[in-house]
Amino acid sequence: MKILGIRTAPQQLRYALIETDGYTCTLLNASSENSLKLPVAITKPEDQLKWVKDELSRVIRQNTDIEKIALKVPEFAGAKTGSSRFGDYLDSMVLLSAAESEIPITTKLYKQMATKRADVKRHAEECIGKTVTAWNDQMADAIIAAWSLRK
Repeated sequence: MKILGIRTAPQQLRYALIETDGYTCTLLNASSENSLKLPVAITKPEDQLKWVKDELSRVIRQNTDIEKIALKVPEFAGAKTGSSRFGDYLDSMVLLSAAESEIPITTKLYKQMATKRADVKRHAEECIGKTVTAWNDQMADAIIAAWSLRK
């Protein structure tokens, strides 16, 4: 089964494609595209959101065998800022893309993924592995979100 794990951030979206038989998991895009960075030339929020949705649709089209999508959403803490609100808008583009593609999607918090923010990178490395470049917390979140749907 192929699972798409996603974590949005204000200027990019990180995604993990994992293949699993329920026990063993492989990170398919460890050394290939795993980041959708907003182009600097696109400055209007509505155009940025459209671009993200179009790019997600492309990723899904290129991986027609995705059976599930896991979206790591922000934890419930603090007041909203312009940046965190835009992150919520990006999450909504992920939800919309999943709905349009008719792929089941599950949102996840750290507790639901059996990890903590401070441990997510180590956890991802132990469970599946890490990307060759641009290894960070957001990519680890995407990996563990996908991993949490393996069964």
